[in-house]
Amino acid sequence: MKIHIQNGMVWQKDSFVSQDLVIDGACIAYAGPPIPPEADSSVLDASGQYLLPGIIDCHAHVTMVGGSHHMATFFAENECELTLEGAINCEKMVRHGITTARDCGGKRRETFALRDFIRKGAILGPRLLCSGTPLKIVGGHEPGFNVTGPVEARRAARQFLYEGADFIKVMITGGLGKAGEDPGAVEMEPDEIAAIVCEAHKRGKKVACHCHSRAGMEILLDAGADSIEHATYLDPEINTRIIEQGVYVVPTFTPYEIAAASEIGCGILPDAILNSRAIIGEKRRRLKEAFEQGVPIAFGRDSGGFFMDQGEFADEMLYMQNAGMPAAAIIQSATENAAKCLGIWDETGSLEAGKSADLLFLKKDPLEDLTAFRNDLEKVCVSGKILS
Repeated sequence: MKIHIQNGMVWQKDSFVSQDLVIDGACIAYAGPPIPPEADSSVLDASGQYLLPGIIDCHAHVTMVGGSHHMATFFAENECELTLEGAINCEKMVRHGITTARDCGGKRRETFALRDFIRKGAILGPRLLCSGTPLKIVGGHEPGFNVTGPVEARRAARQFLYEGADFIKVMITGGLGKAGEDPGAVEMEPDEIAAIVCEAHKRGKKVACHCHSRAGMEILLDAGADSIEHATYLDPEINTRIIEQGVYVVPTFTPYEIAAASEIGCGILPDAILNSRAIIGEKRRRLKEAFEQGVPIAFGRDSGGFFMDQGEFADEMLYMQNAGMPAAAIIQSATENAAKCLGIWDETGSLEAGKSADLLFLKKDPLEDLTAFRNDLEKVCVSGKILS
């Protein structure tokens, strides 16, 4: 039976307009001016509600559990335990309104199993795109699969794509995951990342790169990678290259904001707290500068990190707003931009005929207050199914 949604304020590009939506099965069959419902339709009155596309999280770790030692917990658990954690987290995500997520690193193939069981309808969760685990250097930022040299890098990319990876994740620089780590230090060599990008692009797959520093960004841009995750030290010159190459930046403020605001002794590694405090002001300033320059921004939380809740995403939006992005642009980053970043714009990211029926019903206007996504979520519809 078709679902005819009437009287709602529907998100279109960057604002809300009064429209009807008709859902037929898993897809949107109609989006436009009010029309009479068909005789066999179920009518849903959305008066006073704001309808938006489901949120797309471009940087998730669905098998991580948050807490002060999330990486230690992650490495201590086996793939069976991680799969069960992931199933719980995926349901939590979709019930909070995240209908698509790009998983940027599990241990290996447990995320593939979650993805495939969600697709079969066996468990509840968002549409998942999975890398398996990142490719990294020996001793580099974690987690990941070690490669040394372009031959091993190429072989690993081929193997991961053969096993079913939807994209390849690469660790270009250090991060904040372990003691003594320098988040700006370049780890992956240019010929290694070039080999990985070559293999991915031959198969029509994208490459997402964990990278904080300007030097690392130059390497991944030279190789032709598709997105920069974290992207702390942006500057006007590198922004110009990013814009020219159509590369997306996924800023992921949440773990750094949480760590920077935490006290030494809370359980988070002191190095992570101090590094976060050192970079967070620059991260905010440079993101605002990049946005105003025209860098494409896609939404992502780095979910599963320090004290994070896998379902909560409004905090990331508020951090982006605090950095200087307006609410409409933040919503665009989590819908249209995110879908384009992931290469699924023909499938989701907007409320128009032919797209998947992934949508949220809010009781308040998120343009006025982004916490409406957290406090005023009325319903979630994923692939045409309204969750109870």
